[in-house]
Amino acid sequence: AAFFWGITLAGSRSPLWFARPTKIPQPSLSWPPWTMLAGNGPAEFAQTQFVAVGGGCWQHCNVGGPFPANMVRAGVDADGSVIFAGRAFHEGEMIPAKVIPSKNEAYICFGGEEILKEDFEVLRAGDFVWEFASNGVVPEGAIKIGATADGEPLYMGRALHCGTQTPGKVHSSHGCLYIPFDGAEVSLPEYEVLCLK
Repeated sequence: AAFFWGITLAGSRSPLWFARPTKIPQPSLSWPPWTMLAGNGPAEFAQTQFVAVGGGCWQHCNVGGPFPANMVRAGVDADGSVIFAGRAFHEGEMIPAKVIPSKNEAYICFGGEEILKEDFEVLRAGDFVWEFASNGVVPEGAIKIGATADGEPLYMGRALHCGTQTPGKVHSSHGCLYIPFDGAEVSLPEYEVLCLK
């Protein structure tokens, strides 16, 4: 297994890649301490992994699986497939993703498009709730899932759209939630945000 800075495994050859949180010396004031996960993830994940809070953790996956147990449920696709919370690195940004294990798919939205990602991370169970918000606002306790290339925090949101409950990214400076849907990046003014319980 590959190890990123500050990692300890909870057992050798652990397929679940358990990690103990570690603080980077003098972290940026705008970000919480970071957590790195042991595994064979792409190098860019080692540079951009934000702390998993509320007892949850991030685990690297790819579309070929396998997918871990206890992923955080984020929605339902039009055909009834369950969608889970994820994130993926794309063009210098860590972006919230929708992960659909039954289809071996994960998508982000970026630049007006829905983009299939082969490598991504899934959020494993923690003490989370979904809280209503609108117009780019995020509730107190919202979890920072990633960031834009300029450093603006991105949050996991979800909304009802065309018979689905689809997760995406809350982009506060744009005043909306963007979801990856039917090949496009769809903006919605009202949504729920993943928060600490």
